[in-house]
Amino acid sequence: MTVMEKNHEIIIRPKTGWAAVNLKEIWAFRDLLYFLAWRDVKVKYKQAALGAAWAILQPFLTMIIFLVN
Repeated sequence: MTVMEKNHEIIIRPKTGWAAVNLKEIWAFRDLLYFLAWRDVKVKYKQAALGAAWAILQPFLTMIIFLVN
């Protein structure tokens, strides 16, 4: 190894602000985003009595309660 190879260092810095959101990349991997989101919903509501339907039913029932009041 030469001296240059030993001292070679790569620094990776994140982008800041909204510039870090790459909409083209999100669109290209939209199926992955869908499956990851669906997996989180399934895991969160797996042990609920109604399962993943509770994710839809709970906000709907809350809306009905506030509508009646």
